[in-house]
Amino acid sequence: MSDSIISARTGRVGHIQLDRPKALNALTVEMIEAIDAALVEWSDAGAVDSVLLTSTSPKAFCAGGDIKAVREAVVSGDPAEGRKFFEVEYAMNARIANFPVPYASVLFGATMGGGIGVSGHGSHRIVTETLMSSMPETAIGFIPDVGASWLLPRFAGGGDLGLAMAKYLGTTGARMGAADALYLGFGTHFIYDAVRPDFQDTALESGLDQALDEHCSDPAEAGDSPIRAQEEFIARAFSRDTIEEILGELDSMASSSGAAADWATSAREALQSHSPTSVVATLELMRAGSQVSSVEQALRNELELGALVCQGPDFPEGVRAVLVDKSRDAAWQPSSFADVDVEAIRQALTTN
Repeated sequence: MSDSIISARTGRVGHIQLDRPKALNALTVEMIEAIDAALVEWSDAGAVDSVLLTSTSPKAFCAGGDIKAVREAVVSGDPAEGRKFFEVEYAMNARIANFPVPYASVLFGATMGGGIGVSGHGSHRIVTETLMSSMPETAIGFIPDVGASWLLPRFAGGGDLGLAMAKYLGTTGARMGAADALYLGFGTHFIYDAVRPDFQDTALESGLDQALDEHCSDPAEAGDSPIRAQEEFIARAFSRDTIEEILGELDSMASSSGAAADWATSAREALQSHSPTSVVATLELMRAGSQVSSVEQALRNELELGALVCQGPDFPEGVRAVLVDKSRDAAWQPSSFADVDVEAIRQALTTN
C-alpha cells in the first residue's frame, strides 16, 4: 500500500484521494497498486454505487507518472523493472475503463500523462476553470500512453477529425484548458474551482448524482475553446499521414499570415524540438489506436511500443534533459525524422 493514497468508503461512495502534493501527485507504482486494490475491493456487486477520485493538492490533480523511476531502472540495466511500472499502471487503467459503477474524477490544475490515464477512462470527468492538461511525452523521448491511443482518437467525435486531433495533441503536447477538454469530450461536466470542496462533500454525503445536480455549471461558462478555434488548422495539417507531409503542410501555412501562420509556426517548433523517434512513433500509435476495438488492445500496443522506445537512447536522454537536469538540451538520436526506423515501430503495433 501507499502513504500517498487515501481510500475509504463513505456510505455508498468509494473515495480515493491522491495525497502526494509536493510531487503534484505524480504516480508511483505503490500509488497505482493502492488505487487498484481499492477498485478491486469495490468492484464486487453492490459494494459501492460510485467511485470519486480527488486530490489533496491545492495546485494539481495529477501531474503524471513518476517517470524518473522508470528512467533509473532503464539506466541501471533493469528494463524489466521499468516495464513492470507500465504493466501495473495499464492494468489499473483497464480496470477503470471497465468499472461496473460510475467513476468520477474532479480535475483541476496540472492534469497530465498518468493523470489523464487515472481519470479519462472513467464515466465522469468534472473539470474546473484551472485545468491545464496535456500529453507531453514526446518531449521526454517517450509516447503518449495510459490508454491515450484509445482516448485521443475518439476526441471531437472521433473519425478523421478525432485522429487528426490525436496526432496533434500527442505529438506536440499541446495543452487543453477546461473549455478545450469540454469541447473535445475529455471533460463531461464543469464546476468552478471554488466549488470543489462542496462538490466533494455533497457527493460523499448524498451521492454523485446529487453533487452533479447541485454544483455543476453550464459548460459554456468555461469560455471559448482555443482548440476548437484551431480545428480547421489542425485538420488541415494533421490529417496528413507522415511527419514529412505534416511538416510540409505546416510550412505552407506558416508562409501565409494571420492566425493560421502563427499556429503553424508554433506547432512546427514543438515538433522539431521533440524526439523524432517519439513523434513518428506517436503518429503510428494514434493511427493504430483509431482502429482497435478495445482499450485493452490500445494498452497492449502502448506497452510494446513503449518497451521499444525505452530501449533506445532518447528516453533516458529526454527524461534527463526535462525532468532531472531541467536543462532542456536533449541530444536526440537520430536527430532527423528521415532516419527514424518506422518499420520497427509498425511491427510493434497491432489493430486486432
